[in-house]
Amino acid sequence: MPSARGKAKRKMPQYEIRVISKGPQLKKIGAKAFMDFINPFVGEKAYLSIQRKVTLRQEKEWLGKKAEEIDKGEQAEVLLFIDGKLAGNCDARKGELANQKHNVTFGLAVSRKWRGYGFGELLLRKGIAVAKKKFKPHRMWIEHDSENTVAARLYRKVGFVQAARLKHYSAHFGRYTDSCIMEYRGE
Repeated sequence: MPSARGKAKRKMPQYEIRVISKGPQLKKIGAKAFMDFINPFVGEKAYLSIQRKVTLRQEKEWLGKKAEEIDKGEQAEVLLFIDGKLAGNCDARKGELANQKHNVTFGLAVSRKWRGYGFGELLLRKGIAVAKKKFKPHRMWIEHDSENTVAARLYRKVGFVQAARLKHYSAHFGRYTDSCIMEYRGE
């Protein structure tokens, strides 16, 4: 079946989606699996908040903090596994400040090898459903770099609309780019 860009859709491989609801579940996956997942994004200069490869020690620290936030009810995590390896994630985070706890923001990443199969949409839709149930948010937000048109297209498809554009807000490998804030309005 052709996609919107005229290319034939790829056959989706066998996969597993895991909703992580407790910190120990996250820790059981292990820091090495997360490090092996995140470091290739740095090499491709992906639009993520990190711009340097992480060490195993750094990833262990991050994993401990993330597990605590899940246990405190501040975050939810949806993970994609293909062939037993971490291949994607969608995280939902409650606002950090007391007057923003009613809002949820999302982060989304899919390994390069598995892009184009629809996993980003699958993860984000599952993340939205989990966030609605767990957090009952007033508003839900996602942010993307203005140059990341693939992300913008996906977010619009799922029900987000651009609410703001912050000029030269993000540093991306030595350049300043605009950051687009999108609000979930549903489909």
